[in-house]
Amino acid sequence: MVVDESHNFRNSATNRYRNLLKLVSSGKRNKRVVLLTATPINNSIFDLYHQILLITRGGETYYREWGISNLKTYFKALAKGGVEITELLMQTMVRRSRQDVIRRQQAGEEIRINGKLIHFPKRQLEQFTYNFEDSFAGLYTGIATQIDKLNLPAYNIKAFKKRKDKGEENEVKRNDALVALQKALYFKRFESSLLAFKNSIRNQRDFQTNFYEILTQQGKLLDSKNFRKLVLAAEDEEEGNSVNAIIASLNEVDSKDYDLNQLKQQIEADLRILNNIIITLEKIESSATANTDYDRKLAAFKELLKTQLQGKKILVFSYFKDTAEYLYKQLITDTAWLSQMTVNTQAPVIELLTGATPGKQREEKVKRFAPKANVQTDSDEELTLLQQNPIDILVCTDVLSEGQNLQDAGVLVNYDLHWNPVRMIQRAGRIDRLGTDYDELFIYNCFPEQGLDDLLGLVRRLQERIATIDREVGLDGSVLGETISGKSLDELYKLKMADTDAEKQAILEELEQASDLVSLDEMRLPLLEFLQQASKELIDDIPFGIHSTWNKPIPHPNVPDGGIFFAFRVQDKHFWHFYPRIDNAISLDPNRLISDKRTIFNWLKCQSSDFPKPDELPPVQFDNRIFSVLERAIGNLFNSFQQQQTAKGIKPQMPKLLQSIHHVLTQPDLFQSEPIDEEAKERVLKVITTVNSRSYERDIKAVWENFKQHKNVSLLISELDEYFVDTDQYEELADDQDIRPIEVIQQKDIKLICYEWFKPDTSE
Repeated sequence: MVVDESHNFRNSATNRYRNLLKLVSSGKRNKRVVLLTATPINNSIFDLYHQILLITRGGETYYREWGISNLKTYFKALAKGGVEITELLMQTMVRRSRQDVIRRQQAGEEIRINGKLIHFPKRQLEQFTYNFEDSFAGLYTGIATQIDKLNLPAYNIKAFKKRKDKGEENEVKRNDALVALQKALYFKRFESSLLAFKNSIRNQRDFQTNFYEILTQQGKLLDSKNFRKLVLAAEDEEEGNSVNAIIASLNEVDSKDYDLNQLKQQIEADLRILNNIIITLEKIESSATANTDYDRKLAAFKELLKTQLQGKKILVFSYFKDTAEYLYKQLITDTAWLSQMTVNTQAPVIELLTGATPGKQREEKVKRFAPKANVQTDSDEELTLLQQNPIDILVCTDVLSEGQNLQDAGVLVNYDLHWNPVRMIQRAGRIDRLGTDYDELFIYNCFPEQGLDDLLGLVRRLQERIATIDREVGLDGSVLGETISGKSLDELYKLKMADTDAEKQAILEELEQASDLVSLDEMRLPLLEFLQQASKELIDDIPFGIHSTWNKPIPHPNVPDGGIFFAFRVQDKHFWHFYPRIDNAISLDPNRLISDKRTIFNWLKCQSSDFPKPDELPPVQFDNRIFSVLERAIGNLFNSFQQQQTAKGIKPQMPKLLQSIHHVLTQPDLFQSEPIDEEAKERVLKVITTVNSRSYERDIKAVWENFKQHKNVSLLISELDEYFVDTDQYEELADDQDIRPIEVIQQKDIKLICYEWFKPDTSE
């Protein structure tokens, strides 16, 4: 199974993710899954976690034999900087990034495609600015402060419950994080365009008004599940749900359980704030009738195109469809500006492309904008026709930020702030592609001249609030994946402040590295260079067990006094283990073991010029302590294999939902006296106790909720049995091949390849 642009499945809360997880989880367990993406991480490390779960069919223990006992725990540690990602990348990723290719070329390697020597153009980072503060003093600070004061109480109803158990208290905290996420979304839309922001604020006002009326007249309240739908509706147009549809699905509650007065007060306070924001925006809008610039950002953008980019082919990105549509309309209806943009009697042709653009139109517009990149070389007639009907400026959303060849253009303009600056690299990849005719590409970013610090400060505070809640009660990866990280805010500020060419190139390289994750080529290239210099015979003659001593301090807080490095091979697997020296003795405590290959590689790497010639190296006395140290190191590795084999035989605890179903099916007499289909019951029990049901939990829950209404065990069995047939769960049971079997390892299978002592004291 091949999944292209797999980063579109980074959010486990979307319908498309759940459907794909069902697809990869059903049927044969040993199917091969290949995910293709240029940017596996868009927002946070949890983007990668959700994509990896597609490979593991939702299993958390898939990589246990590589020291990753639980994927979710591992990714939480990754997010906090507690572990390295190298081993997981080695097991899951095949890649060659732009930076990898450039490094190889810098090392003297010629890289050709179809016989043609490839090259990448130089990226030039530029910016244009706008200033609302001249005409509307305090606009950013004033509106941003009002957004920050919003309560959004309708999205955290449990907070108003008079008596809450521990689980409900935790749910209140988690919903606080979702409220902070919603506020951050308003900040994004506020910066994007006044129209996009105004639409959001109006929608929120309408929602709160409808909610208030239904609360006071019908006694219905919004639960956190439906709030999640609203977040998705705002963030992802394809996953959107209408306000009326969501309100229609609200649960009825017993008003006696809630402090309705406090809830009403907070809704009323929010409505006052929302109406004040709308009044402010309408005042700004009315200034357009007084012949003043209503939209300073739009005016600055038009000035940039007129004075610096006239006659060029330009790709313009906005994160929001509202903003893209507004921008397009403003450009094509400004006849004075279009006249000023005219070159050789031809005004620029401007088109719009968003997720709402039909597929056939999208393909046509892409070809008209970039005919050379999208027409086959032998189609001269089609190329000529397209060039006679070109598109000069294409305004689009991120629907075009992936999987498209648009290298006919040499200029990219990002109309919104980069709340996730790595996305700038993803967008730049549309025009920075092999085969471009440009030696230089220009990337323009837009910034407000004033108010940015206040805006970033408010967003950072929201992010810190979300991080605190995650530490206290834990948040779902899909929530964490949508947050604006502190690192992204720092990168955003660096983008704004970069002034010199050197500073601009430095931030570009930093963002490319963040987009690329860890480059494993930095470990492979020195080996390739050595293999090119040394003969194969020399490599083959190196005996197992070779060793050396290096008087070198290691810059790591847990390795204060050197240690010892072992390289082991177990069948077709390789393990690098480093044990530190503590109190003048090697500590073989497994808890002190360092096994990340990239970390150890950075300690091992060296140049031949770092040492005298081999014949001139002083002799080092053989250290007999190696025998006892090696024996215990091998014992630790063998014990880890035994623990994995033991864990393999332990069934994971069933989720609470399946525990409830198991209780009913194993004691049916408690619920009904009629006989049941024992054969079907045993089939169902085997599935819920054996098969990973993560991808089907929502559907199984719906069956369970029906049972709680009708209390008919036979019907419960029948519905589950029919569902498991439809989703091929029984076929998975029949296929007894583990998708990631644990091999039985004996101690004699562990081979020592080499070892190295690290001693910081040169007198030893």
